[in-house]
Amino acid sequence: MSETPVELRESKKRPAPASESSTFDDLKIQDDSILHKHSDRETCPDCKKSAMYFCYRCFKPSTISEGHIPQLELPIPMDVIKHEQELDGKSTAAHAAVIAPHNVKIYNWQSIPQYENPEEVLLLFPGHDAHTLEEIPKGSFKKFVVIDGTWKQASKIVRLSPQLQNVRKVTIAPRKTLFWRYQSLSENYLATIEAIYYLYREYAEAYEMNGKPYDGRYDNLLFYFRYFYNLIQSKYKKENKKYTHRQREGYIQYDDSVDAKVDENKSVDA
Repeated sequence: MSETPVELRESKKRPAPASESSTFDDLKIQDDSILHKHSDRETCPDCKKSAMYFCYRCFKPSTISEGHIPQLELPIPMDVIKHEQELDGKSTAAHAAVIAPHNVKIYNWQSIPQYENPEEVLLLFPGHDAHTLEEIPKGSFKKFVVIDGTWKQASKIVRLSPQLQNVRKVTIAPRKTLFWRYQSLSENYLATIEAIYYLYREYAEAYEMNGKPYDGRYDNLLFYFRYFYNLIQSKYKKENKKYTHRQREGYIQYDDSVDAKVDENKSVDA
């Protein structure tokens, strides 16, 4: 499971945490109807591994969706450090590498690059020494680093990697995750792609908007995430199925009629 620790300290200037009802309706995300045309996995022409929507190793979209996937140029390049035990198919960090291929690089833990100027690197990780972007001068950093793994894996990477000992830490506002994979920690522990998105969104708010409201310029980072979220919501609502009991209550947004049917079915089963 891919979760990024962002149970972070509060700041008076930060936006309020996203509510449970917040979805993607207010975001400027490209139409994803092309993804609904996928029905079978295909073999990646480069690495020969099979995948449906994109290659998790080469970070290239499928041949069906090639040319129809949003492409972003990000203002600050990012390195994602992925724990070797984090399964490729469960990692949402790959979404960013597909959508922003010129700016996002993914490394396994044992292949972390050396940072010649660690003071110019911001690691997204909580701690007493972590600061918000609004507290950090814009020109003082040239790279973001995000850890992809469980909280235990991420903590180990940060603690044991010499390359990360002298980098600075950045934090983002706490928000509720919409990730479909259960994790036993706080609901403020985001999927990696959620954390990446909010980091760039807060970058825009801190440095690019000049006091104006955020304009959605990095919303397409959630292109695949929104699709998979809606796919799961639709499947469980259409089939009138209960989601895993381990996930927080209300994760599947049933309407009233569906809720009633679920309750009836539960009574019958009982």
